[in-house]
Amino acid sequence: MIGLGWRLALAAGQGRAMLLAGCTAIVCGLLLVTQTIAMLPQYPDESLYSVVADAGTRGGFAFGAAMLSVPALLLLFQAVRLGTSARERRLAALRLAGATPGEVRRIGAVEVGVPAAVGAVAGIGVFLLLRLFFGGVSMRGCCEEGVTFYSAGVRFVPTSVTPAWWQFALTVVLVAGLGVVVGLAADRRVVVSPLGLTRRHDPRPPRPWGVVLLLGGVMAGAAMLVFWRDSDVVDVAAPLVAIVLLVGGLVSLAPWTAYVIGRRVARRARTGPVLLAARRLASDPRPAGRAAAAVGGIGLVAGGSAAMVAGILDDVQPEDRGYYLGAIGLVGVALLISLVAVVGSLAVHSVESLLDGKRSVASLAALGGSSELVARAQRAEIGLVAVPMGVGGTLLGAVLLGAALAGITLLWLLATVAAVLVMAALVWAAIGLALLLTGPWLRAATDPGNLRTA
Repeated sequence: MIGLGWRLALAAGQGRAMLLAGCTAIVCGLLLVTQTIAMLPQYPDESLYSVVADAGTRGGFAFGAAMLSVPALLLLFQAVRLGTSARERRLAALRLAGATPGEVRRIGAVEVGVPAAVGAVAGIGVFLLLRLFFGGVSMRGCCEEGVTFYSAGVRFVPTSVTPAWWQFALTVVLVAGLGVVVGLAADRRVVVSPLGLTRRHDPRPPRPWGVVLLLGGVMAGAAMLVFWRDSDVVDVAAPLVAIVLLVGGLVSLAPWTAYVIGRRVARRARTGPVLLAARRLASDPRPAGRAAAAVGGIGLVAGGSAAMVAGILDDVQPEDRGYYLGAIGLVGVALLISLVAVVGSLAVHSVESLLDGKRSVASLAALGGSSELVARAQRAEIGLVAVPMGVGGTLLGAVLLGAALAGITLLWLLATVAAVLVMAALVWAAIGLALLLTGPWLRAATDPGNLRTA
């Protein structure tokens, strides 16, 4: 079955298999970096970046490194669904040859699991590359014990400690297994018949279950404020739990947000591209919601960071600001890297919609619609979800994460407005870049040859 899954993965295109492997390699590498940071003693024998060298802030940095894998996982989910129609035709042929529905599901999972396993093994190479370029400098034997060394450069991967062989193996197995789970989750609603038809469960509208997670995040933030400095456990755990719940809530709310926006905009649309985009969102909101889900989490962290910058400028002495602002600058770099993953996710969503709906796109082109009109409709479809998610996440982060710690001041208000504007501009630029990458698929989808039925 593994050999068959590998052949099916290659049949879907080497680009898709490489994208799956690349996503899992990034996730595996980040998890190995997280484990290495967690293994550091209180006073490491190497020179590291300040927030990693300091035992008090090291845990937060490790948590942030692990959270960087979320956009890569969302991109992995999008890549799994790339070319759904062609994959269903291949699985239908297997059903016609005698495969049972359970075997078809398992083959689909193996189709994803094989490149995921290859990527998980390659993740060890990603970890070693990060260690080579951003590894700490050994200071062993130069000073007495109990001294913390700070690096002038961005050296955040420890080199004095290394995960054991079983930790490497366990991480590879877990990440590869996660790829298989993602493959099963992507096709959980699909049963392919021997005649090549696809039967799906009733596509009920998405529900706003993410609100429950958001409320949990708000409660965790409230607990942090009430018990601040009273309990070391609450001081450490509450912010991390709040961030996880808030990010999870925003990601879960993305499909419901797409559905609500699509229905409301469709009633008020005045142009063809906006109407097409809104109707598509209202009829099938989940693909666009999944593509834009990570934008909300990025906005959440960006808003919180902007508010904390305002608090630092207000409360911290000028000579001490560099320590904190440098760490927040590193967060900004991480957010930009995450935004690159979002560009990939949006591009994959655009390609998926073009591949699955190329006949309708070709029909629109045959009736006089230009490629530019289809591109504007795609831009509107993604923008109607991604921009509100980014702006909403930024406001939520500024209010719940930033204002709770820094307080509401004029400088906080200015920082929040600036963060919202920058986030909206970056999201719009990401959408434009994603559509630029999908230009060849757009031109291919408008080919009149796609109207052929045989």
